[in-house]
Amino acid sequence: MQGGDFMLATNILLSGNNYRKIALLFQFMKMAVVAEGTFFRIQDAYCIDPVQEFWEKNRANIIDRLRQEEHVVVLGDGRMDSPGHCAQYCTYTTLEQESRDIVHIVTVDKRETKRNSVIMEKECFIRTMDALIKEIPVREVVTDAHPQISALLNPERGRYKGIQHSLDIGHAAKNLGKKLRRAGTIKNQNSILVWMKDIVNHFWYCCKQALTEEQFKMMWHGVLHHVRNQHSWATGCCEHEPLDEGSQNKPWIQQGSAAHKALTAIVLDKRWLSQVKKFINFRYASNVMKLYMHKTKVANVFIY
Repeated sequence: MQGGDFMLATNILLSGNNYRKIALLFQFMKMAVVAEGTFFRIQDAYCIDPVQEFWEKNRANIIDRLRQEEHVVVLGDGRMDSPGHCAQYCTYTTLEQESRDIVHIVTVDKRETKRNSVIMEKECFIRTMDALIKEIPVREVVTDAHPQISALLNPERGRYKGIQHSLDIGHAAKNLGKKLRRAGTIKNQNSILVWMKDIVNHFWYCCKQALTEEQFKMMWHGVLHHVRNQHSWATGCCEHEPLDEGSQNKPWIQQGSAAHKALTAIVLDKRWLSQVKKFINFRYASNVMKLYMHKTKVANVFIY
């Protein structure tokens, strides 16, 4: 075997790159590249087993450390190998909150769920939790707002009802921004777009500062008053410094206008407010997605 073939094949894999994209790059550069069949043979013969052994050794050390803790918070998120309902694989990665160490990775093939890609992430989550609760004292799980996973963690009827469920603030803020953007594109509601960034920032602030559901709701409702230049009301007041005359460069939203009614419907949405208890721990699980953006070595080995 040529040393260059071996080094190129192994480093394509360990850097998380895709062989065909690298081969296309080499083609444009008029350079030779290791054959696709050789690439996969080298991967099977020399790469997968060492990576697997390295992962298991490191994971064992992490689990031994976390087993001594009284309260472990884990962050979980899944990623499909392709968008839409044509996905074949789902890889679910779980991190520990404090150290950000990966504690579990599981990959589900669509053939294991009767070719139903919709429930692959749910199946991944079940396998993850069934494994982790036997090894470490999991007391809180942070995920996105996946309805099937939320049902599994329902405190009354869920399969894992003894475990607290928190929602990722990053995902929630993104969804809130989408709602505001949709509302702001409707006729006579364009003023919502001007305030969209401030409203999303206020949501982050409420999640970080509030200690109870009631405190969160009081702070959150205040945005309906602030956007129409009312900074004190019967049940509270804004926490910012007094505004100087003319210091506000955004147009105020008039009470009773179409924009204010649409914003009120979003802010006071019952389903949204029912999730408040899952926000106040201020958990941020998007680190999991950052790992995927950098294409973690281990996850790619399992997908191949």
